[in-house]
Order: sequence, then C-alpha cells, then structure tokens
Amino acid sequence: MPGKRIPLSKLTVVLGAVLVLIGTSAVARAQTASALVLETSGARIPVVQAYDEMLEGTSISLPSGARLVFLHYHTCRTVAVIGGRIRFSMEKYTIDGGIKESETRTACPRTVTLKAGGEMAGALIRSLGVGGVPLGTQPAFLLIGPRADDFASVRVSRGDAIVLESALDGRRFRWPSVTSPLAVDTEYELVLVPKVSGSLPITMRFKAISLAVEPAGEALTLIRVE
Repeated sequence: MPGKRIPLSKLTVVLGAVLVLIGTSAVARAQTASALVLETSGARIPVVQAYDEMLEGTSISLPSGARLVFLHYHTCRTVAVIGGRIRFSMEKYTIDGGIKESETRTACPRTVTLKAGGEMAGALIRSLGVGGVPLGTQPAFLLIGPRADDFASVRVSRGDAIVLESALDGRRFRWPSVTSPLAVDTEYELVLVPKVSGSLPITMRFKAISLAVEPAGEALTLIRVE
C-alpha cells in the first residue's frame, strides 16, 4: 500500500520554520560570513560596529589609531589589529600594513540559527533534536544576523511559569548574577520579545545543561535570527 502523501502546503509550512544547531564553520559557509567583530576602539571605523559579521571577501581599512578585535570562525582565533587593512576569507584572514596586537586560540562558538517567516514567526520553533537546543544553566548569548537588532528583551519560562524576564544589552544577553541558575537537564522556552509593538516574537525550546569549559575558554553562543 503506497505511503500517505504529505500535502505540499503542509510541507512548505514545516520547511518554512526550522531551527538548526550546527558547527560554526558550516554556518559561516551557509551565510558567507567568515568573522565576527567583537570590539572597536580608537578612531572610528566607518560602517563597522561591534557584533557585525564580516562576509567572505570583505576588506576593511582601519584609520590610523583604530583598533579592531574580531573572531575568525574557521580558525577559531580572536585577533586584535591596530591600523592597516584586513581581508577576510572563509579559510583565513590577512593583515597588510597594520599591527597585529594579539592573536589567541579561542573556543569555537556554538551557533544556533532561527529561521522564520510570515505567520510562523511567532510560533514555537522546535529544534531537530529531542529536548531542544542545549544552553547553560546560566545562559549567555549574542544575537547575530539580519534581525539581530529587532529584539528588546528575553523571557524564559518552564511550562506556564515565567522564570525570568530581562532586557537585552543591545544584541547581548547575560544571565543576571542575582538570579538562581536554571535546573540541569530541564527543558525551558526562550522568547525573543521584539522592540516594535505588534511584531511577532520568536520562541525556541532549549535544555539547560552543565557546559564544560574548554581549554581555550568558554565557547561563545551565537543565535542567528533571520
């Protein structure tokens, strides 16, 4: 007996909202982003600010005295550069005429990609794995991607009980030190609340786990919202 066919309309809805937890280099390739700006200081760098992603093939000229710190996805290196010109590619970066102040091995970031469109943007987007995306018991993350600046606050809940409501610090969220950690091996929901009234939030399910600190330091968690 032939299998039951899934209506195309339903299949389209399922494929229209997907959350994927994947390796950083694979995400970077899919998004053509090769590095993440972590910090700028000194002279102003035109059209570049903290937490911008640098696309494959991008070149940046730093004015005299300008300092830029970036995380290169593929090599998992955090680099500080003063002046000169930086060229970014997927496999490497090159610095011409500037001073490489420092270069350190960094834990490769964990990246979650949230994709939602139209009426599905406010729906619960579930991960492909059982139990949801793994985050620490004191979650900390950074929003990146086209919609990174669209959200004002975070709400964490377990069932019908709200555990935490807290404002975002720009694109960054850190679990408040005065708030008790989440329970290990427990599922929660995290809601990104938009800045604009009437806009739909994005919600994802996650599981609180104990995250081991790697030799290169604790990995940065990036949530790409598209």
